[in-house]
Amino acid sequence: MRVLLFGIDGLTFRVLDPLIERGLLPNFQRVRDQGVQSILKSVTPPMTPPAWMSISTGLPSAGHGVYDFWEYERGEQGPMAHVVTHRKGGKAIWNILSEWGKRVLVANVPLTYPPEPVNGIMLSGYMAPDTQAAITYPAAFREELLQAVPEYQIDLDPAVSGGQVGDPLAATLKMTKERLAMFRLLLEKPWDFCFLACSGADRIQHLRWDEIMAFHPQAVAYYQMLDEALGMMFANMRDDDLLMIVSDHGFRGVRRKFYIHEYLYRRGLLKMRDEQKRKRAELLGFARGIVRMLKLQQLARMVRGQLRHSGVMAVEKEQHVANMPDLDWTKTHVWIPSASGFLAGYADIFFDETLAEEQIQTLMTDLQAIHDPESGEPVLVEMHREDVYGKGPFAPPERHLIVLANQHTTLPTELGRTALWETSDVTSGIHDPDGVLYLYGKAVCNGKQLTATHIYDIVPTILSAMGVERPEGLPGTEIREAFVLAQTPNEHAEQESIVARKLKKLMTKAQ
Repeated sequence: MRVLLFGIDGLTFRVLDPLIERGLLPNFQRVRDQGVQSILKSVTPPMTPPAWMSISTGLPSAGHGVYDFWEYERGEQGPMAHVVTHRKGGKAIWNILSEWGKRVLVANVPLTYPPEPVNGIMLSGYMAPDTQAAITYPAAFREELLQAVPEYQIDLDPAVSGGQVGDPLAATLKMTKERLAMFRLLLEKPWDFCFLACSGADRIQHLRWDEIMAFHPQAVAYYQMLDEALGMMFANMRDDDLLMIVSDHGFRGVRRKFYIHEYLYRRGLLKMRDEQKRKRAELLGFARGIVRMLKLQQLARMVRGQLRHSGVMAVEKEQHVANMPDLDWTKTHVWIPSASGFLAGYADIFFDETLAEEQIQTLMTDLQAIHDPESGEPVLVEMHREDVYGKGPFAPPERHLIVLANQHTTLPTELGRTALWETSDVTSGIHDPDGVLYLYGKAVCNGKQLTATHIYDIVPTILSAMGVERPEGLPGTEIREAFVLAQTPNEHAEQESIVARKLKKLMTKAQ
């Protein structure tokens, strides 16, 4: 059995279901009605880098070493952030299948730079520099790609994806048009396992949630391009192939903000190195408050956009820049180094070794007692310690508290805010733990909806479907209930697995 894995960053049933019901996504409707669907639970917290690496390896962050877009190294002046473009360890599904002689195609999966040697082709995805870099294995495929798709983009320009300049909807449509051309090129190659990924849904949902929920024509056009990609995959599938559609996390819209880093500052748990910077931040926060009070946010955004477009205001040129706060590390015991949680409704709080466990427990109790003054909801719905990252060689050395906000709130990390709570005039799209899973093929049940599955279950299910022995140490399980014929992916899988194990032993002896 061959497996085609279609990964879509941030895909959510909140967007898909209304579009399907309106008859706008016929190929997704075909998968839903003739296959299996399930909520796919993301990792905790639901963040892009660790989620894609857990989909790819079946391992938790402690097993593959990816926690965020950055990793942190303690220095004399405090933590230093380094951008992450590749996992630290753990075999990915394409490594395992390559070892078993399976032909693999892997394209545009985040954090796959530099590309790895595989039995097939790998094209690096999000977090790779650009198409001028060595982004393919084998190296010669890069020239073939750029000759066939000369305007291919790995991802949006950071200034556009960050909402600083341009039209993200139009830019995403252009990028995805080239992505589909790349898919066509790859699907013509021989393969046993094909992993193709798209990032556009995440980009537009962060910036244009209200327009998407109102069925803006450009937004609808994007999801129809995904549907077109799905139709292309159908055309290249054999009768006994298995199609899996996965997202690394879901999405939801929020307007409420709770400035959790500012809360920790007011608790005396962290100190800024330069209090003048804090005063300037407070003045800026005061000015923003006046803009909100006068309902001039839209005008302010327009002015900022014009200033960036004209070059008066700088735009971010890097894909990801660490937003490390300028703290006095001799007086800081608790801090949030990454601003990523604002995009995903969580905060990863670090503790230094001087903080007693009793103090951490007190902080947890106090955080649980915080309620939104408008709705009365608790601001936090989940709390986890560092063991949520699993076991493995890359378990974090620090103590952590990972907190997840309620459905209507996110947790910015800016310091110097005059108020802890704020309501935005526009809805921000942020990550949600509930992603998307579809399975489709001859061996799959027809029109079945499963209880929630987990990202860790993807690798075991693929290995079982392809008759490949499962490595030890994977926490997930095969999604057996999705399949017919004694609940196995195909009736020959067990026999194929036995034969494959014998062949592997023979190859090991020969070596």
